[in-house]
Amino acid sequence: MNKILLLIALFFVFTTNAQELDLNSAIQLAKKNNRSMQNANSDIKIAKQKRLETIATGLPQISLSAAYNNAFEQPVSLVPGQYFGGVAGEYSAVTFGTSQSVSAGLILNQMIFDGTYLVGLQASEIYLRISQQAYVKTEQAVEQATVEAYVNTLLAKAQLVFINQNLTLAENNLNETQQVFENGFIEEENVQQLQLTVAALESSLNYAKQMHTLAKNVLRYVVGMDLDEPIKLSNSLEGLVLEMQNTADSPLSLTENIDYQMAQNDVRSKELLLKLERFKALPTIKAFLSGGYDGFGEDFNFAEPSQEWYGRAIMGVNLNVPVFSSFQSKAKRQQAKLALDQSKNQAQNVAQEILLEESRMRNTVQFQLENVQTTAKSLRLAEDIARKNEIKFKEGLISGFTLRQIQTQLYEAQNNYLNAMQQLVVSKTKLSLLVNPVTQTK
Repeated sequence: MNKILLLIALFFVFTTNAQELDLNSAIQLAKKNNRSMQNANSDIKIAKQKRLETIATGLPQISLSAAYNNAFEQPVSLVPGQYFGGVAGEYSAVTFGTSQSVSAGLILNQMIFDGTYLVGLQASEIYLRISQQAYVKTEQAVEQATVEAYVNTLLAKAQLVFINQNLTLAENNLNETQQVFENGFIEEENVQQLQLTVAALESSLNYAKQMHTLAKNVLRYVVGMDLDEPIKLSNSLEGLVLEMQNTADSPLSLTENIDYQMAQNDVRSKELLLKLERFKALPTIKAFLSGGYDGFGEDFNFAEPSQEWYGRAIMGVNLNVPVFSSFQSKAKRQQAKLALDQSKNQAQNVAQEILLEESRMRNTVQFQLENVQTTAKSLRLAEDIARKNEIKFKEGLISGFTLRQIQTQLYEAQNNYLNAMQQLVVSKTKLSLLVNPVTQTK
């Protein structure tokens, strides 16, 4: 019995251990388990199979055929009577063939030349590249979402720490002030002001706990974990900010930016559509080879050795030359050309937007780096001011209302500092994903 209890205890110990994640491991876990990543990977596999399908259409196509016919009431044909020695003008009813027949054959078709097939091969390569680029784009989106979810969880945790500290201090002040009031040394308003502070902090604490739970669930969802799976974050906001401050930003390589690559790929796809419309005007040549055997009889004796089989074989080439389509082909070519011009213009817009976004993000990151330093200084000042005024309050030099205003100023400085760190990490990640070259392909 003791052994059983020990095993049960060990089971609960091991099953309740939380998975510890730093930011990098969370990103890698999301890239592996996130369902959007899995779907993007499946799209690549589909594109590869689609390419094989396109290639196969130009290779020999072989099909087998077999048929059995039983004419239990054969059709009758009327033939002039003089053909059988009869009177001219009269007709004789005759039937042709046997009532039962079996045939089996093989057909081989081979494309000799088709311009649209050549374009299709190039288009399948473009389609595969689009899927690979969509995978990279999804990967970047998942990484950004993971960073935001991870940092939001750290933010909620840090807010809990601050609120707990503030609440403990406020409760201590309230207890001390309550005793002083009961001894008749201060007015009741001072106690009431502290009660308001404690009530507000308790409400903020409850809300922060809910936000922390929600942030953890969002993180679990992004990285592909079960919502009830224990998780523990090993990074801190301050640690991530320190890493960001010590990390230099890479220069932008426009040709290696994924959005620019996708825009250029769209241009190539529109070029292929124009080429397709032009190649439709070229002739197509296809060859075929057909052969088989036929058997006939009044009874079903086709499996007998005495059954006679008649062979047949034919080979040929089909040539199809478009001559006139009532200007339909010309209209389609003009549409494809205009679509290509639009795609080129869009690619130029994308390039300009990337450059503008780089400039904006660098300015944002620089501002937020300075804002972290500014809010850190403001927090230290607010803490010092609050500490001094708590002493003044206990000595009766200031009212509870004044102390509450100063404490509110401290709480605001704490939130500003935490939000500044959170915004810096998120913006720095966006800038990194924008300027870093694309190195991963599937």
